[in-house]
Amino acid sequence: MLIFLIKAPLRVLGLNFTRRFINLLRHALKELPFNAGVLREELVTAPGTNPALKFYCIGDICVWRAETLFTKEPETIDWLNTMSPGETLWDIGANVGLYSVYASRMRGVRTIAFEPAAQNFYLLTQNIAVNDANDLVTAYCLALSDRREAGVLNMQSMAFGDAHSSFEDTVGFDGLHFEPKYRQGMIGHSIDSFIEEYDPPFPNHIKIDVDGIENKIIAGARETLRDSRLKSLSVELDAGRQEYTDAVVAMIENSGLRFVDKRHAEMFKDGQFANIFNYRFQR
Repeated sequence: MLIFLIKAPLRVLGLNFTRRFINLLRHALKELPFNAGVLREELVTAPGTNPALKFYCIGDICVWRAETLFTKEPETIDWLNTMSPGETLWDIGANVGLYSVYASRMRGVRTIAFEPAAQNFYLLTQNIAVNDANDLVTAYCLALSDRREAGVLNMQSMAFGDAHSSFEDTVGFDGLHFEPKYRQGMIGHSIDSFIEEYDPPFPNHIKIDVDGIENKIIAGARETLRDSRLKSLSVELDAGRQEYTDAVVAMIENSGLRFVDKRHAEMFKDGQFANIFNYRFQR
């Protein structure tokens, strides 16, 4: 649409000039660090879904997420497939909502999705609507941590579909400090305080993918984790941060959940995410 609006008045200057100008504009926009691939806007059907799951995508990252629904985190899909209709999943760090939508449409699971990053929350709500999942998925633009507070979400990127943000902290998934590109005002709650104050559907399953403050979220969920209604939990952790990860695992196990396995996709066996696994626990 942007390119069309610019093209129209430039036609009077000649076709060759218009083409050169448009090509230069495309190149300039793609060079913007916060806008990578933003000219790509489309509705993408996730391969292999029946009924078809469609995801509203702005930019290349979102398209990649939709196209790799079954291959980026096959262990998460396997776990979601163990859930029964009528159960409740809390998706903490829902990003653009792939797993929230999958759980609701493919498994009939009631899902509470938490995503604090504004640009991703927009796409999350679009994807709920596009897939007619509003009766099963409720989304909150809220950060979960270990306490109630008004703070900031420190964002390493503002690209649609990107991750690596941290609430009230500037430590990433790898334990290293980062300099935020943007600080978005955000309200935080612990899991326990959110349940106490608002009485939402209680989670039978919890998924945590938050890139760095997993320890705070687990610490703020002591009562919830002990509750027998919670059947399973999946949390993404960096096995390379052994002391940190061992402490998080110990907190979860002390609540009565037992460690089942840790897995990641074949595509992550090498590179910067080689130590990132989804750790799964169950009652």
